[in-house]
Amino acid sequence: MNPTEQKQQSETLGKHKNFLFPAVAILLFGLFAFQLWFHAVRASATDDESPHILAGYRYWQCGDFGINPEHPPLLKLLATIPLVSKDLIQPSWDCGSKITPKFDSFEAGTLFLAKNNPENMVVPARLTAALMSLLLAVLVFLAAREMFGSWEAVTALALLAFEPNIIAHGSLVTTDMALTATMFAAVYALYRYRKRPTTIRFVLVGLAVGLMLAAKHSGILVLPILFLVLLADILLFRKIESRMPLSSQLFRHAAAFAGVVFIGVVLLWASYGFRYDALPNQTENSNRVGNFLANALPERTESVLVRTVKTIDRAGIFPESYTLGLADVATTNSRPMFLFGKVFPNGRWFYFPAAFLIKTSIALLVLLALSLLTFELYRTRGREMLFLLVPPLVFFAVSLTSQLNIGIRHVLPVYPFFIVASAAGICVWSRRHPIFRYVLIALLIFHATTALRTAPNYIAFANDFWGGTNNTHRLLDDSNVDWGQNFKLANEYLVRENINDCWIAPFGNGELVRGYQPCRLMPGAWGWNFTEQPIEPVPPVIEGTILLSTAVAPSFNHAEYLPFANSEPVALIGGSIWVYRGRFEVPLVAALSRVGRAQHLVRLNRFEEAIDNGLTAAELAPDDPRPHLVLGTAFARAGQIEKARREYETTIRLAQSSPALFRFEEMRAQNGLRRLQQ
Repeated sequence: MNPTEQKQQSETLGKHKNFLFPAVAILLFGLFAFQLWFHAVRASATDDESPHILAGYRYWQCGDFGINPEHPPLLKLLATIPLVSKDLIQPSWDCGSKITPKFDSFEAGTLFLAKNNPENMVVPARLTAALMSLLLAVLVFLAAREMFGSWEAVTALALLAFEPNIIAHGSLVTTDMALTATMFAAVYALYRYRKRPTTIRFVLVGLAVGLMLAAKHSGILVLPILFLVLLADILLFRKIESRMPLSSQLFRHAAAFAGVVFIGVVLLWASYGFRYDALPNQTENSNRVGNFLANALPERTESVLVRTVKTIDRAGIFPESYTLGLADVATTNSRPMFLFGKVFPNGRWFYFPAAFLIKTSIALLVLLALSLLTFELYRTRGREMLFLLVPPLVFFAVSLTSQLNIGIRHVLPVYPFFIVASAAGICVWSRRHPIFRYVLIALLIFHATTALRTAPNYIAFANDFWGGTNNTHRLLDDSNVDWGQNFKLANEYLVRENINDCWIAPFGNGELVRGYQPCRLMPGAWGWNFTEQPIEPVPPVIEGTILLSTAVAPSFNHAEYLPFANSEPVALIGGSIWVYRGRFEVPLVAALSRVGRAQHLVRLNRFEEAIDNGLTAAELAPDDPRPHLVLGTAFARAGQIEKARREYETTIRLAQSSPALFRFEEMRAQNGLRRLQQ
């Protein structure tokens, strides 16, 4: 081949390359968007979405930040834009009239969706919320391309587009993906600013930090991580800058970081309409944060975190609603942890590492391990690896100290960093040894087919090393498996099998469960009795088709469903709902249905009926603390103080005999006794 022909061939290959990369990127971006849409329309409303949607709607309606202050407003405001113009049935209280307790916001959110047709509310909100995920995809592509190159950008986008955890939470109206996108944006913006400090890049860092703070309260924990990365970058790569003395550099960049935080805090205030009070038209001073903290458990009120929140509240640094959310975080109690088929009374440090290994796709695990061992990256791309590894590793390390071990979603922000680093590592090996190109292609094909095989059951995903999606419930629980997302699939199963008479023990909101499928309600996991009318009691013996959420399986110490332990299920829907057929004696289920009914009647101020149901429940299950707890509450609300005291004391005694199971009941009974003494 003569030089002219070689030149022509090179130009042709260059043109093909210039066309190929944007074409592949657009295709991957479109496939990612399609999967987000598919999950948005196929999944029923998950447990946390209803209060977020109601809160966002009320923010737009009247600036009522008194509802759902547990989470900042960014994602809720974004997701509910399509609902602003809708003529909707309103909650029972006037907009902006009260600070809504957490329990009430879940119940009200459930009824808000149920009365206004969940599909007409949830799907538009999810599709708008998915803009955060699409933004993340753009940022991952741009960051990988700027840091490493075009092949790395395409590889990173492919890993992101088919990662089941990203798809699972990418279109939900929850705050996890919002924090994931904005944290990555903040780190990427800081990287670009450090490469070439300009006024525009400085402002972009501040804006990204502000969005991160307005996305989720854990965003405030990322601020010291950003400062740590900034200091490390100055110390390790200061030769890149001018010959300014190190002390001068540190002072200048510390001042710049303070400016970034200032811009971020201003943007946070903007998300609350530059208003301190949680409620609109507030005319008198209140001490809501102080009162909230004063009612926390004694062992929490003196913690360092609580004292910090008190200082922040006195200084008025943040809006009241945001500080209330910080107070909620500071006083959140540890929950029982389910891992590898065992129940722990509280969180353990090894939860998130185990969950990450179970829930992360095989392709990403393999490529991440390869990247971490690619020493050439540290030598030639040290600054890039600093920004890609330090933030997620520190964030992950901090998560080990958390006792809120209920879902991989709480460490979702580490994924985009690991994805870009993984893409960089495999591309180094592919350039060094051509055989790795085929390894990469094979892994990406397997990665894409994993997402295809998983759809639409992304929430319950586990990789094939652990038995796949239908085995996740044996290893993990809560939002890792069943978050109330499979009621549409359950209804399709019932229609396909021509079943109309059935029972269901769900995970999630009772009124929404009724709206998605025809089965009668049995006691389930969180929110099953969020209904407009009190739950009808379950008889001690039931027969026919019974659907059980994996969250209430006997393996999670739900003794009420032990009668099903020796029966063979006929189906598993979406990896999270068992189907049984037969005749079952369920006296404890009957008792707990009375407990749920009594709780509802207390909320309706029908105390005598609540007491009658509580007494019946106690007869059916005299050694279970839950009937006695609801009796204590009903007696207290009815003014029968001595009877309430006896029931609370009985609750504590019975709960202490099984501390791993009934720690919450014990704490609530202790709180009830304290209120009686006041």
